[in-house]
Amino acid sequence: MWATVLATAAVLAGQASGADPQLESTVRRMIRQLDAPRLAEREAAEQELLKLGPQVLDLLPQPGDHSPAEVQQRVGRIRQKLQQQLAEAAAEPSRVTLDGTFPLAEAVAKIQEQTGNRIVVQGGGPVADLKVNLDFNKAPFWEAIDEITRQTGLSVYPYGEEKGITLVARPPEQAAGPSLVSYTGPLRFEAIRVLAQRDLCTAEGSLRVTFEAAWEPRLAPISLQQPMNTVMAVDEQGRPVGVDQKQANIEVPVTPLATAVELVLPFELPPREVKRIARLSGTLKAILPGKTETFRFDKLSEAENVEKRVAGVTVKLEQVRKNNTIWEVRIRVRYDEPLGSMASHRTWMFNNEAYLEGPDGKKLQYDAFETTSQSENEFGIAYLFGLEDPLDKHTFVYQTPSRILGSDFRYEVKDVELP
Repeated sequence: MWATVLATAAVLAGQASGADPQLESTVRRMIRQLDAPRLAEREAAEQELLKLGPQVLDLLPQPGDHSPAEVQQRVGRIRQKLQQQLAEAAAEPSRVTLDGTFPLAEAVAKIQEQTGNRIVVQGGGPVADLKVNLDFNKAPFWEAIDEITRQTGLSVYPYGEEKGITLVARPPEQAAGPSLVSYTGPLRFEAIRVLAQRDLCTAEGSLRVTFEAAWEPRLAPISLQQPMNTVMAVDEQGRPVGVDQKQANIEVPVTPLATAVELVLPFELPPREVKRIARLSGTLKAILPGKTETFRFDKLSEAENVEKRVAGVTVKLEQVRKNNTIWEVRIRVRYDEPLGSMASHRTWMFNNEAYLEGPDGKKLQYDAFETTSQSENEFGIAYLFGLEDPLDKHTFVYQTPSRILGSDFRYEVKDVELP
């Protein structure tokens, strides 16, 4: 439901494409009222702006402007609450409504259409023609997929050559259906492995529980982090199972085409009489990209420090210059709320689409790129194009998320058998 829940974010393109004049007028009036003499009027204006929702985010005064101190304080509070609303919307699952008996290929096509999630069926005709009997009424995406795999004897492979999930024949050693699974928003957590070790020399031991954390293919997480202080476990007697590295914040690498990662949780090895973990829970923190926006820059021969802004991101075309047969297009991208997404080890921004578009509409991909800067809230990139012709009739096109969103996903499984 990314396209749906972020429809609000789509409205936020207002500053670039012209927001609703009536809305702009209302926001300006409420901003003035935030500095009214009477407290009741100021409180009413703040509540009215909150009621208008995330669509007003880009119409609020920017941090550090020359507004009175109380206006800045109230606007900051409003911005924080509206950003939280966007994050909560991003954490909602896609929904599937489908009732009847269908060939697998048809059911998958309908689910793709409703959710925007790419699904591939491996095995050709015999598998694609398998019948599934479905009764989904706004079912979360992963619960719908698990029901289909249960009926067809297939399983999900999340590491395909293209971004999406692939339904493949279930390995003989794999259980017939999910048992230790937790659904939360667009994510699915499944406990898949338990490893207990004891050092015979020191008598010390360790316990590792591995989860597969899968997300809907429409998502593209920038970062996944597991704060170990959110992880809790108890045995069958209700006694705590000690969490190892309690103060650690484990960052899980995310590869561009994958739709899942393995998450290894370290515990202290419990006494031998403990046969299972009765309950295990935790919270995974995700940094997610908002709706992708497209920025177009023309008149490249004279373009210099041209800024364009949509929602929470500003893209500046710094300059275009030629070096022999290579054209260099330099841009700088700045986010209002980066949420740690610009850390030096992050590489998501290098996967953003960037190309020249000719007068005939054809794309010319760049030959190479160079990082020119990277800080807490912005990065700079120079794209290199091997083109002898002038760029007068070309347009530089760049795509990047309109916002960076943060969401927490809590999971819980029960009755994890210990080896």
